[in-house]
Formats: sequence, C-alpha cells, structure tokens
Amino acid sequence: MSRSTIKIKKNTTEEKISVVILSAGIGARIKSAEPRSLLKIKGEHLINHQIRAIQQTFKTCEIIGVFGVHIQKILKRTNNNIRIVENQLYNSTNNSESMRLGLNNTLCNKVLFIHGDIFFKEDLFDGAKFDKSFLVVDGNDDMAEKEVGVTVDKKQISILSYGLKKKWGQMCFLTGKELKTLRNIFQKFEETDKKMLSFEVINKIIENGGSFKYHENSKSHIIEIDCIKDIENENFNL
Repeated sequence: MSRSTIKIKKNTTEEKISVVILSAGIGARIKSAEPRSLLKIKGEHLINHQIRAIQQTFKTCEIIGVFGVHIQKILKRTNNNIRIVENQLYNSTNNSESMRLGLNNTLCNKVLFIHGDIFFKEDLFDGAKFDKSFLVVDGNDDMAEKEVGVTVDKKQISILSYGLKKKWGQMCFLTGKELKTLRNIFQKFEETDKKMLSFEVINKIIENGGSFKYHENSKSHIIEIDCIKDIENENFNL
C-alpha cells in the first residue's frame, strides 16, 4: 500500500481517503490492444497522470487500482505506487464488479471511485467538500453527448441516465450512509448483478435512501479517452 506524503492542496480532506481507479477492461472502442490506463498522453501513461493528480490532491490516501487485461504490464508501469487488485472476470463483467472488488480492499471510511479512462488535473477538486457523498459533474461540456447524465433536484442528484444534458464526470465520492448502503448492496450481489454499470450501482444507492450532492468546477476539465482524437485534444494543453 502506498501512502502519499505530498503537500496537501487547498480545499481537500485532512482525513485519509481510499481512491479506487476502475480500469479492468481493454481499450476496445479506442481500437487499442492496450488497456486505456496504458495509453500515453504527452509521453506518460494515463494511469500515472491519474496517480499524480490524486497524490497532489490528498494529504494521505491509499490508491487502489482494479485491473484485468495486461495487469502485469500495468504493475510494471505504476512502479508500485498503488495497490493492485485483479478483476479476473473482466471479460464477462462490468465496472460494478470492479467497484465491489475495490471496495472490499479499502481501509477507509471515505472512498472515491474514478473511471480509469478519465484524464483530469488536481485542481478538479478545488472547493470540494468531503464531509458528504457527492458526484463529480462535468462543468465544461467536455463529456460526449452519449455519456451518462444526471438530474439535479434542490442541489442533490436524483437520478443518473443516458440522454440527460448535465453530464456525470464518472467519479463518485462515498462516505457515511451512502458507503454503508454500497457495502450492503455488494453483500447481496449475484452473478447477474456483476454486469451492472457503475452509474446503475449509484442509482441503487439513491433508491435505497442514499443522497448525493454534486461537485462542479468550471475551471478544470474532465476528458474521457474514447478515441485517438481525445488524446490529441487541445484541452491537454490547459
């Protein structure tokens, strides 16, 4: 397990947090033989961009990466900076199973899940409050139209679904009741449930009484690596 001692950034939690990176699948849509975590952006693998942004955001954290395909390659590229969890069923499951495996390996009462194909910088979390569960929302229309969106009612997320205008940034932070609810959901998980997507799991938490605020930072970009053009996106220069 890696413990970061990098100087804390402003507006972040002083408590230890578990950050779980979900990246078990291969980059099929990007037509790459490598998992998206190993795609290079400005000469550096995406996974290491993510690790650095996380370490520069949080004073103390454990970083857990849930991987499947080419896991040994990823282990070599990360230089033991994170704890590796293997999703051996990555070909027949979705990221709900990676969430379950990652959660089972956490040691903290605060957990941040991040999709493994997301590029972001540490300033994304400026102003975020880690006392309540929240979802990160795209504040710059960076996410593609086809991605999952959210509805907001009285500053709270009420549902996640396709076809909604305000897009989910594919990151969710859980603590308190919502984290407890997630653990209960995974305790009852069956084989068919493992095909659920992460946003469907979040909807289940909401259905069971969970409550999510949202964090939106219009000064920072979230870019999903979905095709080669995304890697060449001008926002990587910001």
